[in-house]
Amino acid sequence: MTGFAKDIVFEQKYRVLRHILFWIACMTCICLLIDADFRGFVWPTKTYLSLFPLYIVYAYVIAYVFVPAFLIRQKYSAFFAVYCLWVMLGLPAIFLFRDYIVIPFWSGIRPSPLDRIGFIRGICDLVNFGIMNTIAMAAVFIRIFKQWHIEVTQKIQIEREKKNAELELLKAQLHPHFLFNTLNNLYSLVLEQSDRAADLLLRLSGLLNYVLNDCKAKEVLLEKEIGVMKDYIALEWERYGSRLEVSQDFSGELEGKMIAPMLFQPFVENAFKHGTSEQVGRVWMTIELTVKEEKLFFRVMNGVDWAEHTSQSGGIGIKNTRRRLDLLYPGKYSLHQIKNESAYIVQLIIELGAAEPVRNWLAPAAAAGQWG
Repeated sequence: MTGFAKDIVFEQKYRVLRHILFWIACMTCICLLIDADFRGFVWPTKTYLSLFPLYIVYAYVIAYVFVPAFLIRQKYSAFFAVYCLWVMLGLPAIFLFRDYIVIPFWSGIRPSPLDRIGFIRGICDLVNFGIMNTIAMAAVFIRIFKQWHIEVTQKIQIEREKKNAELELLKAQLHPHFLFNTLNNLYSLVLEQSDRAADLLLRLSGLLNYVLNDCKAKEVLLEKEIGVMKDYIALEWERYGSRLEVSQDFSGELEGKMIAPMLFQPFVENAFKHGTSEQVGRVWMTIELTVKEEKLFFRVMNGVDWAEHTSQSGGIGIKNTRRRLDLLYPGKYSLHQIKNESAYIVQLIIELGAAEPVRNWLAPAAAAGQWG
């Protein structure tokens, strides 16, 4: 389905036109089935056309009240119950309206007195039952089809945005300035014939291999992610030497846990790029990660507020990282930033498997200087 036909089915601006075309099609089909005489426009034809306001109400209540309230939410028993109740109300209503108002009006024939047997026969009219429920089921099918199309379209859009976000993240993950400084350090160590050159080259090679190859997977082992983070910190520490004091703590139930690749790298990189590098003299940084009861806690602390720098710079920053978290862990993470008198702190918690909502643990952690 393409072009104008697709627009009529799905575009909001054609909604009224869609409904008009649907009911014209229903009227045409019913009139053809009852062999209506359009030339004389006799009273049976007028009768069925006059019943369409009731058919419309009957079908719309099912399609726009019962379906979204029960069927789409997978409450099948409730949907079946209210549908049966609606049928029990609709059949006598249409029978009485047809036989005691519409037919007498168009034919001039007075209706016979209503008794119990006549009422039961009237509401058990299979033709009337078939017409009203065929129309209703056609409306329900269209409603469900549109809902399915919307969900599929949204899923495709989310996947596309997710892939784009992953791609942009990987492109910006290792800042050129970091690579330039690391290569310069490596060059100096080679000239000095230092034993540290081999270790530096090995760490850089492993880091680049991880970004180019392992990051193609949706998830990687948390232990491997931590190893890459340690390599990055070691490479950055080479620039500062004794001027930099880095405290690292990776603990808890780390074994066998899976995580999205390079998820913590933006926080660590921004702390070095916009925090530590802008301090004069001795500088410090604390990086902590622990897993407790299927929840991952991650924190980066240093003495400079680098949130303003990351939001203004051309890097991925906190905003884009939060967007990636929205795509990868919707409703299963909590990201907070806080600045006190002595430090700037960014803390992240991710649910790895627990069903309970994430609690706000930032305030006690920031106040106590330890995990809450």
